[in-house]
Amino acid sequence: MGELEFADEYFNRSYRTVQGTPTADQPVVYGVFCRRSGLLCGVQDVVEVVDAHCAGPVIVRGLSDGDRYGPCEIVLLIEGPFGQLVVLETVLLGLLSLSAAAANMAAMCEAVGDVPVVDMSARHYPPELIERIALAAAVGGAAGTSTRAGHAVVMDRYGTGHDRIRVGQRESRPFKLYGSIPHALNAVYQGDSIASARAYRERVPEVPLTVTLDFEGREREVCAAAVQAFGDQLAAVRLDVPGNRVHQGGHDRPQRALEMRILSQAPDRAAAQQALDRYGFGPGVTIESVYAIRDLLDSLNARHTKIAVSSGFDLEKVRAFKACRAPMDTIGTGSWVDFATFTSDILRVFEDDRWVPRCKAGRREELIEPDSLPVLLEKAAGQQSSECTNP
Repeated sequence: MGELEFADEYFNRSYRTVQGTPTADQPVVYGVFCRRSGLLCGVQDVVEVVDAHCAGPVIVRGLSDGDRYGPCEIVLLIEGPFGQLVVLETVLLGLLSLSAAAANMAAMCEAVGDVPVVDMSARHYPPELIERIALAAAVGGAAGTSTRAGHAVVMDRYGTGHDRIRVGQRESRPFKLYGSIPHALNAVYQGDSIASARAYRERVPEVPLTVTLDFEGREREVCAAAVQAFGDQLAAVRLDVPGNRVHQGGHDRPQRALEMRILSQAPDRAAAQQALDRYGFGPGVTIESVYAIRDLLDSLNARHTKIAVSSGFDLEKVRAFKACRAPMDTIGTGSWVDFATFTSDILRVFEDDRWVPRCKAGRREELIEPDSLPVLLEKAAGQQSSECTNP
């Protein structure tokens, strides 16, 4: 253990201050908490960092990945020599930051029930974050992710085989690598979505075919052409209508017939009406557009063909579509990532053969410390291989 490049410098200087003195070996207990509730993600990384950088003795107690926590609830207690722990605080807190993202994904998945939600956020963040964001998606309940790197790291950590994962004590579930036909591929096939789909199917036959409908601005015509061209092999169509254009056959203003159809079957009419007012009609992927394509597919005897939607699906939009029972079968979203700001403070120090409460004024009163937390890591002084419980 020594100074770290990724530590806040005042921690490095604190290490330098106590290095070689009895204070470096003084046992302390750190408490880790966040002022916003969330869904823990990154605990396993924290345990691995402590295990790798601390010679011991050290004990980590805490909640595990996938556990919910409340505001100011202590989620981790880290006990060990001050000189070994002081430089780790910056890194450990950062590793937990995607707990907010995991909570957002969980909220989306809970909102839509059995409709798979796919992480498509990679393009919005630096490459070095892709794997960690995919892990947060998996912890939150996503059905898959859009990059090989993200899928691989999720499989490595949570995989049970055959594109299935298990997070904590939850049931095993699918987690797949998703990817349909991008607009870029349509562009180089003379702007012809059917031509690009034919080429795609020839070169990537192992992937169920999903045809993107909106490149030409003729969603209904492209959908009908896809059914005619691919028949039973048309697994899905994707709607990704841009926010400045109304889909083919759609309306700028509410259509009473569709509204009444939706409201008559809505479990919460008030919520459905609010959703229709915001997302029912107009430009972009709307509730009307999903119903229109579903009706068209059914009229063409393509009831097996599913509908994937993307473009601006944050939690509010997801809830709105679900409130109206929009007949979508998969949601792709990049609008879910957020970062939690965790904090860590020393709560107790070991002096005169006893633990003495000690933290900055006002802190202890705001914290909620559980009566007990499971041991995630217990490592004796100088121990090479830790007794580590997989969080």
